[in-house]
Amino acid sequence: MRAVAAVLLLLATVHTAEAGTVADTEALAIVNRHCVMCHATNPTHESFRDAPKNVVLETVDDLKKHAVTIYVQTVQTRAMPLGNQTEMSEDERGVLGRWLRGLP
Repeated sequence: MRAVAAVLLLLATVHTAEAGTVADTEALAIVNRHCVMCHATNPTHESFRDAPKNVVLETVDDLKKHAVTIYVQTVQTRAMPLGNQTEMSEDERGVLGRWLRGLP
């Protein structure tokens, strides 16, 4: 019975991903992996004492607030992460783009 439930959950997840739905937690995980070292209240990147342009990206609300800028910088122009220091993949850019386009 558990195996059947696990398979159904996996199929639902795959179907949702194919449909383009991206969870807030998935988008935030990508940003945490690639952006927050600079875009945080207290950046850990050695080059920054404050978040560049005062853009802090620590919460889903922060991402929504800066959605247009994030989309342009990471998905359209690929200017961020700067020099792609954190090696954001094209797949991650695609996932983040789908999440951003899906915002109300």
